[in-house]
Amino acid sequence: MIKNSFQTENGYTMTEILLVLSIFIIVVTISFVSYQSLIRQQQIYRFFAQLQLDVSYAQKYAITNYKNVYLRFYPESSRYEIISGFYEPSLLNRKFSDQIKLEMLTLPKTVTFYSNGTIERAGKMHVYYYDDIYQFVFLFGKGQTYVKKL
Repeated sequence: MIKNSFQTENGYTMTEILLVLSIFIIVVTISFVSYQSLIRQQQIYRFFAQLQLDVSYAQKYAITNYKNVYLRFYPESSRYEIISGFYEPSLLNRKFSDQIKLEMLTLPKTVTFYSNGTIERAGKMHVYYYDDIYQFVFLFGKGQTYVKKL
């Protein structure tokens, strides 16, 4: 008996493979876009959490060392520092993302914490991050702050 040289094979057609690959690429693309927005959201939340911790550190340092402490913002170079005197080395120097832009509204570039932990002057600043605008507010009292998305 003569066998047919074209035997049928069990497998997938090119159309089926392309369909599966297309669906896979669409799912990966959608998840990547979602992941990017999640990364951005986490970056700004980490910035505010770290800033609030640093404000608390400055206040506690002022109280425990009985001296004024200064939190100085440098918006043009995307950083801020905490110093205990103008001619002393920095206690902390923190750089943040260049995508985060600060605009000092009523808050001076140098925030002073007195030796009892109170702030010299309350104020607010706007924080721009991509298309979002946040308001960071320093309240009178012992270094209380809050963030509000505008």
